[in-house]
Amino acid sequence: MIEEVDNGLHPSRAGLLLQMLREIGKKRNIDILVTTHNPALMDELTPDFIPFVMVAYRDQDTGENQLIPLDEIDNLPKLIASGSLGKITQQGLLEKSLAEHREYQ
Repeated sequence: MIEEVDNGLHPSRAGLLLQMLREIGKKRNIDILVTTHNPALMDELTPDFIPFVMVAYRDQDTGENQLIPLDEIDNLPKLIASGSLGKITQQGLLEKSLAEHREYQ
């Protein structure tokens, strides 16, 4: 696990970092878990990464931290159509979508 893997990384190198991590994981036959808040890194995630992306959020009712797979967010295709993953994260659209989802459960 690498927390804030891109801390101090120039945004132009985000794609290269993901490529290198993917190659290391394949070569060593390991999964690499990373965290980020960086929209530039999120924007470099190709569609084949989507099933492996988890979104962390705090449940407003219980105060507990929760994880949900990105591809389980109900309106993900609509969100992605409105902009890149980094952009929709910066605009708070993922959080809004999760809040709406919890209201209907």
